[in-house]
Amino acid sequence: MDPDTNDTPPMGVGGRETIQPANIQPAAFIAALDEHRAEVGTAHPLAVLIIRLDRFQHACETLGPARTNKLRAQVKSRVAGLAAMPAVMHWLGPADLGVACVLPDGTDDANCLSRSIAAVLGQPYTVDGFELFLSCSIGAAMDHPDSATERSLRQAFDAMLQVSRRGGDGIGNATAPTAPRMAALMAALPQALARGELGLHLQPRAMFDTADIAAYTVRLRWQHPILGRVAPQDFLPAVEALGMVNQIGQWILQQLLPLMQATEAIAPVQFTLLTSSSQLQGADTIEMLRRAIDAFHIAPGRLCVEVPVDIVPDTEETALKAAELRDGGVRIALSDFTDNAASHRALERVRPDLVTLDARHLGHADRPAEVAAQLRAACAFAHSHGVSVCAKGVETRAQLEIVRSWGCDGIQGYLLAQPFPAHWLAQTHEAIVDRARHLLKVGGVG
Repeated sequence: MDPDTNDTPPMGVGGRETIQPANIQPAAFIAALDEHRAEVGTAHPLAVLIIRLDRFQHACETLGPARTNKLRAQVKSRVAGLAAMPAVMHWLGPADLGVACVLPDGTDDANCLSRSIAAVLGQPYTVDGFELFLSCSIGAAMDHPDSATERSLRQAFDAMLQVSRRGGDGIGNATAPTAPRMAALMAALPQALARGELGLHLQPRAMFDTADIAAYTVRLRWQHPILGRVAPQDFLPAVEALGMVNQIGQWILQQLLPLMQATEAIAPVQFTLLTSSSQLQGADTIEMLRRAIDAFHIAPGRLCVEVPVDIVPDTEETALKAAELRDGGVRIALSDFTDNAASHRALERVRPDLVTLDARHLGHADRPAEVAAQLRAACAFAHSHGVSVCAKGVETRAQLEIVRSWGCDGIQGYLLAQPFPAHWLAQTHEAIVDRARHLLKVGGVG
Protein backbone atom coordinates (compact mmCIF):
# COMPACT_ATOMS: atom_id res chain seq x y z
CA MET A 1 0.00 0.00 0.00
CA ASP A 2 1.23 3.45 -0.90
CA PRO A 3 1.40 5.96 1.98
CA ASP A 4 2.48 9.57 2.13
CA THR A 5 4.86 11.38 4.47
CA ASN A 6 3.04 13.20 7.26
CA ASP A 7 4.19 12.29 10.68
CA THR A 8 5.67 13.72 13.87
CA PRO A 9 8.58 12.13 15.73
CA PRO A 10 8.81 11.53 19.46
CA MET A 11 10.39 14.58 21.03
CA GLY A 12 12.17 12.97 23.96
CA VAL A 13 15.47 11.11 24.09
CA GLY A 14 16.73 8.46 26.47
CA GLY A 15 17.91 9.46 29.92
CA ARG A 16 17.52 8.99 33.64
CA GLU A 17 14.51 10.52 35.32
CA THR A 18 16.66 12.38 37.84
CA ILE A 19 18.24 14.59 35.19
CA GLN A 20 15.28 15.32 32.94
CA PRO A 21 13.98 18.90 32.96
CA ALA A 22 10.43 19.42 34.14
CA ASN A 23 9.07 20.42 30.72
CA ILE A 24 9.97 17.83 28.09
CA GLN A 25 6.77 18.01 26.00
CA PRO A 26 6.61 19.89 22.67
CA ALA A 27 3.16 21.42 23.31
CA ALA A 28 4.52 24.37 25.31
CA PHE A 29 7.14 25.09 22.67
CA ILE A 30 4.57 24.95 19.86
CA ALA A 31 2.27 27.34 21.73
CA ALA A 32 5.16 29.73 22.44
CA LEU A 33 6.29 29.54 18.82
CA ASP A 34 2.80 30.42 17.57
CA GLU A 35 2.67 33.36 19.97
CA HIS A 36 6.13 34.53 18.90
CA ARG A 37 5.18 34.34 15.23
CA ALA A 38 2.03 36.38 15.92
CA GLU A 39 4.12 39.07 17.62
CA VAL A 40 6.78 39.43 14.92
CA GLY A 41 4.36 39.18 12.00
CA THR A 42 5.19 37.87 8.57
CA ALA A 43 7.75 40.44 7.41
CA HIS A 44 10.74 38.49 8.74
CA PRO A 45 11.59 34.79 8.30
CA LEU A 46 11.23 32.76 11.48
CA ALA A 47 13.64 29.87 11.96
CA VAL A 48 12.92 26.75 14.01
CA LEU A 49 15.99 24.91 15.27
CA ILE A 50 16.30 21.66 17.19
CA ILE A 51 19.67 21.39 18.92
CA ARG A 52 20.78 18.05 20.33
CA LEU A 53 23.80 18.18 22.62
CA ASP A 54 26.01 15.27 21.55
CA ARG A 55 27.32 13.00 24.33
CA PHE A 56 25.23 15.00 26.81
CA GLN A 57 24.06 11.92 28.69
CA HIS A 58 27.64 10.89 29.39
CA ALA A 59 28.43 14.37 30.71
CA CYS A 60 25.34 14.32 32.96
CA GLU A 61 26.36 11.03 34.54
CA THR A 62 29.60 12.70 35.58
CA LEU A 63 28.12 16.03 36.74
CA GLY A 64 24.99 14.90 38.56
CA PRO A 65 21.51 16.51 38.44
CA ALA A 66 22.32 19.90 40.02
CA ARG A 67 25.31 20.66 37.82
CA THR A 68 23.43 19.33 34.79
CA ASN A 69 20.80 22.03 35.28
CA LYS A 70 23.55 24.66 35.48
CA LEU A 71 25.00 23.32 32.23
CA ARG A 72 21.63 23.58 30.53
CA ALA A 73 21.33 27.17 31.74
CA GLN A 74 24.71 27.97 30.18
CA VAL A 75 23.62 26.42 26.89
CA LYS A 76 20.44 28.52 26.74
CA SER A 77 22.37 31.66 27.67
CA ARG A 78 24.86 31.15 24.84
CA VAL A 79 22.11 30.54 22.29
CA ALA A 80 20.09 33.54 23.48
CA GLY A 81 23.12 35.77 22.98
CA LEU A 82 23.18 34.94 19.27
CA ALA A 83 19.52 35.43 18.34
CA ALA A 84 18.63 38.44 16.20
CA MET A 85 15.62 39.05 18.45
CA PRO A 86 14.46 37.48 21.72
CA ALA A 87 14.18 33.77 20.97
CA VAL A 88 11.67 31.20 22.16
CA MET A 89 13.55 28.32 23.79
CA HIS A 90 12.24 25.15 25.41
CA TRP A 91 13.87 21.86 26.37
CA LEU A 92 12.06 19.13 24.43
CA GLY A 93 14.08 16.35 26.01
CA PRO A 94 17.11 15.87 28.27
CA ALA A 95 19.48 16.88 25.46
CA ASP A 96 17.19 18.52 22.90
CA LEU A 97 16.66 22.29 22.89
CA GLY A 98 14.00 23.83 20.66
CA VAL A 99 14.69 27.36 19.45
CA ALA A 100 12.58 29.76 17.37
CA CYS A 101 13.86 33.20 16.40
CA VAL A 102 13.75 35.80 13.67
CA LEU A 103 16.57 35.68 11.16
CA PRO A 104 18.69 38.78 10.53
CA ASP A 105 17.66 41.08 7.68
CA GLY A 106 18.84 39.84 4.32
CA THR A 107 18.94 36.20 5.46
CA ASP A 108 16.48 33.66 4.11
CA ASP A 109 17.80 30.45 5.67
CA ALA A 110 19.07 29.35 9.04
CA ASN A 111 22.47 27.94 8.04
CA CYS A 112 24.44 30.99 9.17
CA LEU A 113 22.67 31.08 12.53
CA SER A 114 23.13 27.30 12.94
CA ARG A 115 26.86 27.61 12.31
CA SER A 116 27.13 30.41 14.87
CA ILE A 117 25.27 28.32 17.45
CA ALA A 118 27.44 25.28 16.78
CA ALA A 119 30.58 27.39 17.23
CA VAL A 120 29.53 28.98 20.51
CA LEU A 121 28.22 25.70 21.97
CA GLY A 122 31.49 24.00 21.03
CA GLN A 123 33.49 26.26 23.34
CA PRO A 124 34.50 24.77 26.74
CA TYR A 125 32.11 24.85 29.70
CA THR A 126 33.03 25.24 33.35
CA VAL A 127 30.55 23.99 35.94
CA ASP A 128 31.60 24.05 39.62
CA GLY A 129 35.19 23.34 38.67
CA PHE A 130 34.37 20.74 36.01
CA GLU A 131 35.52 21.61 32.50
CA LEU A 132 33.88 19.81 29.60
CA PHE A 133 33.32 20.10 25.86
CA LEU A 134 30.11 19.41 23.92
CA SER A 135 29.41 19.26 20.22
CA CYS A 136 25.89 19.45 18.86
CA SER A 137 23.61 18.19 16.09
CA ILE A 138 21.37 20.95 14.71
CA GLY A 139 18.30 20.61 12.49
CA ALA A 140 16.70 23.72 11.00
CA ALA A 141 13.41 24.54 9.26
CA MET A 142 11.71 27.75 8.22
CA ASP A 143 8.33 28.39 9.84
CA HIS A 144 5.69 29.98 7.63
CA PRO A 145 2.36 31.49 8.74
CA ASP A 146 0.48 29.45 6.15
CA SER A 147 1.72 26.05 7.34
CA ALA A 148 1.24 24.10 10.55
CA THR A 149 3.70 24.82 13.35
CA GLU A 150 3.86 21.10 14.13
CA ARG A 151 5.15 20.49 10.60
CA SER A 152 8.01 22.99 11.01
CA LEU A 153 8.95 21.40 14.31
CA ARG A 154 8.86 17.91 12.81
CA GLN A 155 10.98 18.95 9.84
CA ALA A 156 13.62 20.51 12.09
CA PHE A 157 13.61 17.45 14.35
CA ASP A 158 14.01 15.09 11.39
CA ALA A 159 16.91 17.15 10.02
CA MET A 160 18.59 16.98 13.44
CA LEU A 161 18.11 13.21 13.64
CA GLN A 162 19.81 12.72 10.29
CA VAL A 163 22.87 14.57 11.61
CA SER A 164 22.81 12.75 14.95
CA ARG A 165 22.66 9.31 13.33
CA ARG A 166 25.66 10.13 11.19
CA GLY A 167 27.71 10.68 14.33
CA GLY A 168 26.61 14.18 15.34
CA ASP A 169 28.58 17.42 15.35
CA GLY A 170 26.91 18.83 12.26
CA ILE A 171 24.07 20.85 10.76
CA GLY A 172 21.04 19.68 8.80
CA ASN A 173 18.51 21.75 6.88
CA ALA A 174 14.95 20.59 6.26
CA THR A 175 14.93 22.28 2.86
CA ALA A 176 17.70 20.01 1.60
CA PRO A 177 17.24 16.59 3.25
CA THR A 178 19.60 13.75 2.46
CA ALA A 179 17.78 10.62 1.28
CA PRO A 180 19.29 7.18 1.95
CA ARG A 181 20.84 5.49 -1.07
CA MET A 182 18.58 3.07 -2.92
CA ALA A 183 21.09 0.24 -2.52
CA ALA A 184 21.01 0.60 1.27
CA LEU A 185 17.21 0.61 1.32
CA MET A 186 16.94 -2.47 -0.92
CA ALA A 187 19.39 -4.32 1.29
CA ALA A 188 17.52 -3.44 4.50
CA LEU A 189 13.89 -3.80 3.39
CA PRO A 190 13.59 -7.61 3.17
CA GLN A 191 14.25 -7.98 6.90
CA ALA A 192 12.31 -4.90 8.00
CA LEU A 193 9.09 -6.83 8.66
CA ALA A 194 10.80 -9.59 10.66
CA ARG A 195 12.66 -7.02 12.75
CA GLY A 196 9.50 -5.10 13.58
CA GLU A 197 10.70 -1.89 11.92
CA LEU A 198 7.47 -1.15 10.04
CA GLY A 199 4.46 0.42 11.68
CA LEU A 200 1.10 1.94 10.84
CA HIS A 201 -0.09 5.48 11.53
CA LEU A 202 -3.63 6.84 11.18
CA GLN A 203 -4.86 10.31 10.17
CA PRO A 204 -8.55 11.21 10.57
CA ARG A 205 -11.02 12.70 8.11
CA ALA A 206 -13.90 14.82 9.44
CA MET A 207 -17.15 15.84 7.76
CA PHE A 208 -18.38 19.42 7.60
CA ASP A 209 -22.11 18.72 7.93
CA THR A 210 -21.95 16.61 11.09
CA ALA A 211 -18.44 17.38 12.44
CA ASP A 212 -18.04 13.60 12.81
CA ILE A 213 -14.91 11.57 12.17
CA ALA A 214 -15.82 9.55 9.10
CA ALA A 215 -12.57 7.75 8.32
CA TYR A 216 -8.89 7.22 9.03
CA THR A 217 -6.25 7.10 6.33
CA VAL A 218 -3.66 4.39 6.97
CA ARG A 219 -0.01 5.34 6.47
CA LEU A 220 3.03 3.08 6.49
CA ARG A 221 6.12 4.06 8.49
CA TRP A 222 9.64 2.61 8.55
CA GLN A 223 12.00 3.22 11.46
CA HIS A 224 15.42 1.68 10.76
CA PRO A 225 17.93 1.35 13.64
CA ILE A 226 20.73 2.95 11.58
CA LEU A 227 19.05 4.83 8.75
CA GLY A 228 16.50 6.27 11.16
CA ARG A 229 13.02 7.16 10.00
CA VAL A 230 12.93 6.57 6.26
CA ALA A 231 10.42 8.66 4.32
CA PRO A 232 7.84 6.72 2.26
CA GLN A 233 8.82 8.55 -0.92
CA ASP A 234 12.31 7.15 -0.42
CA PHE A 235 11.53 3.52 0.41
CA LEU A 236 8.42 2.85 -1.69
CA PRO A 237 10.40 2.69 -4.96
CA ALA A 238 12.55 0.04 -3.27
CA VAL A 239 9.39 -1.88 -2.30
CA GLU A 240 8.29 -1.84 -5.95
CA ALA A 241 11.76 -2.79 -7.23
CA LEU A 242 11.98 -5.76 -4.85
CA GLY A 243 8.50 -7.02 -5.73
CA MET A 244 7.36 -6.66 -2.11
CA VAL A 245 4.16 -4.70 -2.80
CA ASN A 246 1.78 -7.59 -2.10
CA GLN A 247 3.82 -8.80 0.87
CA ILE A 248 3.70 -5.36 2.47
CA GLY A 249 0.03 -4.97 1.58
CA GLN A 250 -0.82 -8.28 3.26
CA TRP A 251 1.15 -7.26 6.36
CA ILE A 252 -0.78 -3.98 6.56
CA LEU A 253 -4.08 -5.86 6.46
CA GLN A 254 -2.86 -8.30 9.13
CA GLN A 255 -2.11 -5.36 11.41
CA LEU A 256 -5.14 -3.23 10.57
CA LEU A 257 -8.08 -5.63 10.45
CA PRO A 258 -7.75 -6.98 14.01
CA LEU A 259 -7.49 -3.38 15.20
CA MET A 260 -10.66 -2.45 13.30
CA GLN A 261 -12.43 -5.43 14.81
CA ALA A 262 -11.23 -4.67 18.35
CA THR A 263 -12.17 -0.97 18.20
CA GLU A 264 -15.42 -1.23 16.26
CA ALA A 265 -17.51 -0.08 19.23
CA ILE A 266 -15.19 2.90 19.79
CA ALA A 267 -14.45 3.93 16.21
CA PRO A 268 -16.96 2.38 13.76
CA VAL A 269 -15.52 4.35 10.84
CA GLN A 270 -13.99 3.70 7.46
CA PHE A 271 -10.27 2.99 6.98
CA THR A 272 -8.55 4.05 3.76
CA LEU A 273 -5.56 2.21 2.32
CA LEU A 274 -3.35 4.16 -0.08
CA THR A 275 -2.60 2.00 -3.10
CA SER A 276 -0.54 1.93 -6.27
CA SER A 277 -1.76 1.41 -9.82
CA SER A 278 -0.35 -2.13 -9.90
CA GLN A 279 -2.38 -3.02 -6.82
CA LEU A 280 -5.55 -1.57 -8.29
CA GLN A 281 -5.01 -3.64 -11.44
CA GLY A 282 -3.85 -6.81 -9.75
CA ALA A 283 -6.20 -9.73 -9.18
CA ASP A 284 -4.10 -10.78 -6.17
CA THR A 285 -4.89 -7.54 -4.35
CA ILE A 286 -8.63 -7.85 -4.88
CA GLU A 287 -8.65 -11.46 -3.73
CA MET A 288 -6.50 -10.61 -0.70
CA LEU A 289 -8.93 -7.86 0.34
CA ARG A 290 -11.94 -10.15 -0.09
CA ARG A 291 -10.40 -12.94 2.01
CA ALA A 292 -9.39 -10.51 4.74
CA ILE A 293 -12.85 -8.91 4.88
CA ASP A 294 -14.52 -12.33 5.14
CA ALA A 295 -12.07 -13.61 7.77
CA PHE A 296 -12.58 -10.63 10.08
CA HIS A 297 -16.27 -10.06 9.28
CA ILE A 298 -15.66 -6.47 8.20
CA ALA A 299 -18.87 -4.70 7.19
CA PRO A 300 -19.16 -3.51 3.57
CA GLY A 301 -17.84 0.02 3.16
CA ARG A 302 -15.46 0.03 6.13
CA LEU A 303 -12.45 -0.48 3.88
CA CYS A 304 -11.55 1.97 1.13
CA VAL A 305 -8.64 2.00 -1.32
CA GLU A 306 -7.28 5.32 -2.55
CA VAL A 307 -5.23 5.67 -5.72
CA PRO A 308 -3.65 8.81 -7.23
CA VAL A 309 -5.40 10.11 -10.32
CA ASP A 310 -2.23 10.35 -12.39
CA ILE A 311 -1.49 6.62 -12.24
CA VAL A 312 -4.99 5.34 -13.08
CA PRO A 313 -4.78 3.63 -16.48
CA ASP A 314 -7.39 4.86 -18.95
CA THR A 315 -8.49 1.34 -19.89
CA GLU A 316 -11.60 -0.77 -19.73
CA GLU A 317 -9.75 -3.14 -17.39
CA THR A 318 -9.54 -0.34 -14.83
CA ALA A 319 -13.32 -0.04 -14.80
CA LEU A 320 -13.70 -3.81 -14.40
CA LYS A 321 -11.26 -3.98 -11.48
CA ALA A 322 -12.99 -1.06 -9.78
CA ALA A 323 -16.33 -2.84 -10.17
CA GLU A 324 -14.86 -5.99 -8.61
CA LEU A 325 -13.69 -4.00 -5.60
CA ARG A 326 -17.11 -2.41 -5.12
CA ASP A 327 -18.80 -5.81 -5.44
CA GLY A 328 -16.50 -7.05 -2.68
CA GLY A 329 -17.60 -4.27 -0.32
CA VAL A 330 -14.53 -2.07 -0.82
CA ARG A 331 -14.98 1.64 -1.47
CA ILE A 332 -12.72 3.59 -3.86
CA ALA A 333 -11.21 7.08 -3.63
CA LEU A 334 -9.18 9.09 -6.13
CA SER A 335 -6.46 11.35 -4.70
CA ASP A 336 -4.85 14.49 -6.16
CA PHE A 337 -8.04 15.23 -8.05
CA THR A 338 -8.09 18.49 -10.01
CA ASP A 339 -9.82 20.09 -12.97
CA ASN A 340 -8.00 18.45 -15.86
CA ALA A 341 -8.66 15.79 -18.47
CA ALA A 342 -6.79 13.04 -16.59
CA SER A 343 -8.93 13.56 -13.47
CA HIS A 344 -12.12 13.61 -15.48
CA ARG A 345 -11.21 10.39 -17.30
CA ALA A 346 -10.22 8.66 -14.05
CA LEU A 347 -13.53 9.60 -12.44
CA GLU A 348 -15.45 8.23 -15.41
CA ARG A 349 -13.45 4.97 -15.40
CA VAL A 350 -13.37 4.29 -11.66
CA ARG A 351 -16.65 5.90 -10.54
CA PRO A 352 -15.20 6.54 -7.06
CA ASP A 353 -17.10 7.12 -3.84
CA LEU A 354 -14.76 9.98 -2.94
CA VAL A 355 -12.13 12.28 -4.44
CA THR A 356 -9.52 14.20 -2.48
CA LEU A 357 -8.10 17.63 -3.31
CA ASP A 358 -4.63 18.76 -2.26
CA ALA A 359 -5.26 21.93 -0.24
CA ARG A 360 -1.75 22.28 1.22
CA HIS A 361 -0.79 25.26 -0.92
CA LEU A 362 -4.04 27.22 -0.75
CA GLY A 363 -3.33 30.79 0.30
CA HIS A 364 0.43 30.58 -0.23
CA ALA A 365 1.77 33.81 -1.69
CA ASP A 366 4.01 31.95 -4.14
CA ARG A 367 1.20 29.84 -5.64
CA PRO A 368 -0.66 31.05 -8.75
CA ALA A 369 -4.23 32.16 -8.17
CA GLU A 370 -5.46 29.68 -10.78
CA VAL A 371 -4.50 26.75 -8.49
CA ALA A 372 -7.40 27.57 -6.19
CA ALA A 373 -9.72 28.08 -9.16
CA GLN A 374 -8.79 24.65 -10.56
CA LEU A 375 -9.45 22.94 -7.24
CA ARG A 376 -12.77 24.71 -6.82
CA ALA A 377 -13.79 23.63 -10.32
CA ALA A 378 -12.68 20.07 -9.52
CA CYS A 379 -14.91 20.09 -6.44
CA ALA A 380 -17.87 21.22 -8.53
CA PHE A 381 -17.15 18.60 -11.21
CA ALA A 382 -17.03 15.77 -8.66
CA HIS A 383 -20.26 16.91 -7.03
CA SER A 384 -21.96 17.08 -10.43
CA HIS A 385 -21.21 13.36 -10.76
CA GLY A 386 -22.50 12.51 -7.29
CA VAL A 387 -19.03 12.04 -5.75
CA SER A 388 -18.06 13.32 -2.30
CA VAL A 389 -15.03 15.61 -1.92
CA CYS A 390 -12.43 15.75 0.85
CA ALA A 391 -9.81 18.50 1.08
CA LYS A 392 -6.51 17.02 2.31
CA GLY A 393 -3.53 18.87 3.72
CA VAL A 394 -5.62 21.53 5.48
CA GLU A 395 -3.19 23.20 7.88
CA THR A 396 -4.66 26.63 8.60
CA ARG A 397 -8.06 28.03 9.49
CA ALA A 398 -7.95 30.17 6.36
CA GLN A 399 -7.61 27.04 4.22
CA LEU A 400 -10.44 25.45 6.18
CA GLU A 401 -12.79 28.32 5.37
CA ILE A 402 -11.78 28.32 1.70
CA VAL A 403 -12.63 24.64 1.17
CA ARG A 404 -15.77 25.01 3.28
CA SER A 405 -16.92 27.80 0.94
CA TRP A 406 -16.43 25.51 -2.05
CA GLY A 407 -18.82 22.97 -0.58
CA CYS A 408 -16.22 20.29 0.22
CA ASP A 409 -17.74 17.48 2.25
CA GLY A 410 -14.81 16.86 4.58
CA ILE A 411 -11.25 17.74 5.52
CA GLN A 412 -8.05 16.01 6.55
CA GLY A 413 -4.80 17.61 7.66
CA TYR A 414 -2.66 18.90 10.49
CA LEU A 415 -5.29 21.47 11.52
CA LEU A 416 -7.54 18.57 12.54
CA ALA A 417 -4.91 16.07 13.67
CA GLN A 418 -1.50 14.80 12.68
CA PRO A 419 -0.97 11.07 12.04
CA PHE A 420 -0.57 8.93 15.17
CA PRO A 421 0.45 5.31 15.81
CA ALA A 422 -2.43 2.98 14.96
CA HIS A 423 -2.32 1.21 18.32
CA TRP A 424 -3.29 4.49 20.00
CA LEU A 425 -6.70 4.45 18.30
CA ALA A 426 -8.77 3.33 21.29
CA GLN A 427 -7.23 6.00 23.52
CA THR A 428 -7.12 8.77 20.90
CA HIS A 429 -10.40 8.58 18.97
CA GLU A 430 -12.58 10.49 21.44
CA ALA A 431 -10.08 13.35 21.70
CA ILE A 432 -10.06 13.66 17.91
CA VAL A 433 -13.87 13.57 17.84
CA ASP A 434 -13.92 16.47 20.33
CA ARG A 435 -11.38 18.38 18.24
CA ALA A 436 -13.48 17.95 15.09
CA ARG A 437 -16.64 19.16 16.84
CA HIS A 438 -14.85 22.25 18.11
CA LEU A 439 -13.21 22.99 14.75
CA LEU A 440 -16.17 22.36 12.47
CA LYS A 441 -19.07 23.53 14.55
CA VAL A 442 -21.89 25.17 12.61
CA GLY A 443 -21.39 28.86 12.03
CA GLY A 444 -17.60 28.89 11.91
CA VAL A 445 -14.56 27.64 13.73
CA GLY A 446 -13.74 27.91 17.39
